[in-house]
Amino acid sequence: MAANESKRSISLAQPRAHQQHPAAEHRSPRKAPKKKKTRERIPESLRFTETKRGKTTIRRYQGRTFYQFHEVKGKTVDFVEVFVCAGYNCVDIRFDDKTALTFAIEPAFTLETEHADWKTGDSRPIKKWPLIHSESHRA
Repeated sequence: MAANESKRSISLAQPRAHQQHPAAEHRSPRKAPKKKKTRERIPESLRFTETKRGKTTIRRYQGRTFYQFHEVKGKTVDFVEVFVCAGYNCVDIRFDDKTALTFAIEPAFTLETEHADWKTGDSRPIKKWPLIHSESHRA
């Protein structure tokens, strides 16, 4: 007599061994509730306020201010010129598209100019130029 093979499902009268669903392996185990983190106070010297004026960003720290001019981001510099005269001093950055970013500076200044590499996150000097003094500041 041939063996009868049943196509019916197995009776659930007796519990079968527990098998974990394959997707359950990817679930993270149950985590304990997170402890409330105490917030570290930032030193006063590192606190700042940030203001945006168009694409220009101004960050103010205690005793210092940083200005970022995002309007010129991506432009290729043609040349940089420093103009020094008794009544008018400026730094002029000219771009290939015939536009310029000009910084007019009040008299009585000393300009220290340095070209540095910041690729590693630290300043690595490439070249340093002699100090430039305004005409009204010269002896």
